[in-house]
Amino acid sequence: MVTKSELPCWEIMKCEGTEDCPARKRPDLNCWEIASEMDDYRKAFNICKDCIVYMLKAENTVLTKQEMQTIMKQKSQCLLV
Repeated sequence: MVTKSELPCWEIMKCEGTEDCPARKRPDLNCWEIASEMDDYRKAFNICKDCIVYMLKAENTVLTKQEMQTIMKQKSQCLLV
């Protein structure tokens, strides 16, 4: 059984119509690794540290499973698009 932390970011975020997404083009890398290579606001503001995908895949997180589920229900769209 695949856990949410094993899913690619576009499946976690339920992105649609994002075939040009850098994460889909480079599935071997985590989306925050791709964002760190971009020379724009994503890198400048270090936004990935607050992203649910980053938190789900992090080895150590301060969020409980219940908090993660609540966030997943209320999450926004992918920021790589």
